[in-house]
This record gives sequence, structure tokens and C-alpha cells, in this order.
Amino acid sequence: MTDDDAPGGLPETSLTRLPRAAVLAAADSRLHAGLLGDYLAVLAAAADSGRRLTRAELDQFRALGQVAAESGAPLPALVDLYLSATWRVWPSLPAVRAADRDARADRGGREPRDGTPGGSGGPSGAVSRTRAAASAVLRASDDAVAAVCEGFEAARMARARSEEALRRELVDDLLTGTSAVGQLLERAIAFGLRLEAPHTVLVITGNRRFLDGRALTRSAQELLRAHSLTEPLVATRDGLLVCVLPAHSQLTQPTLPVDTGSADTRSASTGSAGAGSANTGSAGAGSAARPGRPPRPTGRRPADEIGPSDRGLGFSPLPAFASPPESGTAVAALAERLRDEPGLIWRMGASRARSGVAGVRIGFEEARSAADLAGRLGLAGTVVHTDDLLIYKVLLRDREALAELVEAVLSPLRAARGGAEPLLETLDAYFSTGAVALAAARRLHLSVRALTYRLDRIHTLTRHNPTSPTDRYVLQTAVLGARLIGWDPCAPAG
Repeated sequence: MTDDDAPGGLPETSLTRLPRAAVLAAADSRLHAGLLGDYLAVLAAAADSGRRLTRAELDQFRALGQVAAESGAPLPALVDLYLSATWRVWPSLPAVRAADRDARADRGGREPRDGTPGGSGGPSGAVSRTRAAASAVLRASDDAVAAVCEGFEAARMARARSEEALRRELVDDLLTGTSAVGQLLERAIAFGLRLEAPHTVLVITGNRRFLDGRALTRSAQELLRAHSLTEPLVATRDGLLVCVLPAHSQLTQPTLPVDTGSADTRSASTGSAGAGSANTGSAGAGSAARPGRPPRPTGRRPADEIGPSDRGLGFSPLPAFASPPESGTAVAALAERLRDEPGLIWRMGASRARSGVAGVRIGFEEARSAADLAGRLGLAGTVVHTDDLLIYKVLLRDREALAELVEAVLSPLRAARGGAEPLLETLDAYFSTGAVALAAARRLHLSVRALTYRLDRIHTLTRHNPTSPTDRYVLQTAVLGARLIGWDPCAPAG
């Protein structure tokens, strides 16, 4: 054994040269033949004596399994190495060859080479010895492979625990900022993270805790890895699922293709089909040929023309922080996986894209705050970007003033028959439908007359008219504030 690519830590063996069976088995499995150790010699001894493997031999095979795992050998290839060596060495085992000689001698009517008359019992004796050798070899092979797999699994688990501890330490230091920046950057590179580039942080909350190693956590990591150009980081913290994925974006509006095949786009560009066709040969030419207006680039679209289909999953990020297709695809795939999880009620907060270690920490706080606000607002099964919640952050910045507003405006509703909850639901449905009474009545399963009665009752109690633009703003702010601070409509007044 004079090759230089042998795995480190191989135990000493008693073999002075590699048998042909070991070389061929190693070539088939594409592993180093030294991982067999004394396996072939142990099989020969077991075939001769029929003994089981000793404790020292089993310990040696466990050590070989650990060496294989530490060298990166796959377990199926390792098992194939041992099984291939077993069937290849079988014909050349001394006990098998002796039994074959005895059988041939019996068939030729000659005495065997060992001088025993009649072939030591004739053909039946040779067959019985072959069976005994086969039984001993199979039993020894089973014990050896089991020991090798045990050592391999022990090494793999130890390595997994070590990597998980390092990964957990990295996640804690990243999200809390308690370690030096230079050290964090070096440790992050070991896990495939390039924190110098912009990264987006996702925080998912649910009605149950997320735990490391569970199927959902592993599935999220595989999905994000498949949709990201570089390695993402997926971990759990305080029952939350935290994902740090590369943004692959710059702080500019991304180039969006102009949709010229849609009937809606063509009609919007021309104003009317007849006018567009009368003035120019195409809708695009008609819009570009208007006097005093420069021609519009065909490869870009202004930020104010981004339609709902371009806004992603439930949120519309600001143009300066618009997510590129790679990031959007990753978020979409993760949201779809969360929707498929039975019994899970989830909310996802997304941060702005930032660079560096401090960017990850700030992004984590942004995404966690966005997910928390989404929960207070009752947004389940949605992705909420931090920029969409700026108005709610403004409201919560002075919590004392917000609580005073909610109490002053909404506390009179507690005096209504049935309490304040039905009237609060009425206001919420009325504002959510754009102050359209018919749509709000359908949402509440009421008649328009019953809805109008409730709105009049609210006006009487609060002295704020929901149909007046000024009063509507006050009432809607109070209703949103009640959600944000967890105002109890059933609590006694005062």
C-alpha cells in the first residue's frame, strides 16, 4: 500500500499486500481498499474455524466506519465495498478451495491431497463443509458490516452535533451582534454565507414552535437552497423560523419586460382601439409619437406602472427595495410549502436587503417586528414586507397616545346592546370594503338597512360619522390602534 490518497486514521492491518478481491471491490465502490482493514483475513479465519468475530475485531471495524465517515465516504458505497469483497474472495478462501478439491477427488475416484480416504466422507462431506464455511462467512460478514455501519453512524452523528453547535452559535452571534465582525464573517464563509453581499431576512411565526431538525425546517432549507444562487441560512430561534437568503439585488428599480401581448395593456396604451389605429400603426408607436413627450424605453417600466402581478406575495415593496426574481421565487416556494403544512397557521415577515453582519441583525429585528404586527392585524398565511407596515410602526411609536385615542373614541361602543364587538366588526368590514355599504353588508351577512342602522348607532355613541371623510379617518385609526395594542372591547369602561 504505497498510494498517497489513503484516508487518514486507518488502523494498522496485518496484510502485507492487497488481495485481488480487495482491489476489485475498491474499484467497484470507488473507495480506498484500506477501508477493508483485515476483513478478508477475518473471513478466511471464520470460514476455517466457524468462529464469531472477537470484540477487538469488531472495534477495528467500528474504527474503520468512523474513518470512512470522516473522509467523506458515502455509506452505500462503503457497504458495497464490503459485500463486493465478500463475494469476490469467496472462491479463494482456503476452506472453500479445500472443499472443492475434495469434491473433485471424490468424483474422480482418487484420494484427496490430505490423504484422507474417501474424500472425508465423500461428496456429502464436501458439501457440508462448504455449507459450514458459507454460514460462518455470512455471519462474519454480517457482524463486520454492522460494526462498520455503527462506527459510520456514530461519526456522522458526532459531526452533525458539532456542526449544529457551531451553526447555532453562528446564528446566535449573527442575530444578537455579540461577536467581532471579522470573526463572524470568517465563520459565516464556512457555512457558505457571503455576508458582504445584500441579504434578506425572513421570520416565520406560527401557531406552533418551529424546531431544528424537523421535516418542515429541512424542507424550507432545501427549497431556499434550490432557488438561491448562494447558500442560505435556515435556523430556528425562540420558536421562530429564521431564513437569511441572498438578495442578489442592487438598490435600483429592476428591469421589467413590457407586456405587449395583453389586451389590457394595449387598450391602456391607446385609450381606445379606434383612436389608436387611426393615428398610428401600433399602440406603442401612438404613445411614443405624442408631441412634447420623449419616447419611452422598451426595456423598462416606470415604478408607478407596476401592477398587482408584479408585487409578489401579498406585499408591494418600495421601488428602491424591490426584490429580484430569484428572491421572489424563493419566498413564493417557501410560502407554498407553509400552506401545504397541515394545521399550521403562519405569518412571514420580510426585511429590507442589507449587507454585512449588522445588516443581518437589523433585518432580523425588522422581519420579526413585521411578523408580530401581521399577527396583531390578523393577517394569517401571508407574507408581509417591513415597508408595508411603516404606518403601523408610526402609530405604535407613541403607544400611550394611541391607547388614549382608542379609549376615547371606541369606549362609548361598550354601552351598545350586545357590546362593542358587533359594532367594531361593522367598522372593520365597512373600512375594508372601501366604505361601500353593499359590500360591507354582504361580508357581514346583513341587509343594507341593518348595516346602515349600525353605522347610525356608531355615530350616535361616538359622535363620529363613519360616512364623513374626516370622522372616518379618526374611526379607522382607532380601529387599527385597537388591534395593535390589543384593546379589549368587553372590558368595563373607566
